[in-house]
Amino acid sequence: MTTINLSENTRGAWHIVSIKGRVDSATAQELTSALLAAVAAHPQVAVDCSDVDYISSAGIASLLDGARAARGVDHRLMVCAPNPRVKQVFEIIRLRDLLDVHEELPS
Repeated sequence: MTTINLSENTRGAWHIVSIKGRVDSATAQELTSALLAAVAAHPQVAVDCSDVDYISSAGIASLLDGARAARGVDHRLMVCAPNPRVKQVFEIIRLRDLLDVHEELPS
């Protein structure tokens, strides 16, 4: 069974959405819903990917949906702290060309 744990907190001017677990077709909708709600309610959202075990194309689509929604309301979404495995996926698909990706969470 695929699981995902999402938690949210605030750090300074940033709303942080932290992901733990696998982001795949079984869990992507949960992530999409959380990101859409976060960008609707907060002008700056950072997605903490440091505890993502695996991300599929469905998970990538969730991140892109969140970024698109943020742009639509003139808010900012950035993807932060990808672990080496997730970072490799981002590099292979050139996700940095489509998303604001940072090595660390905002302070």
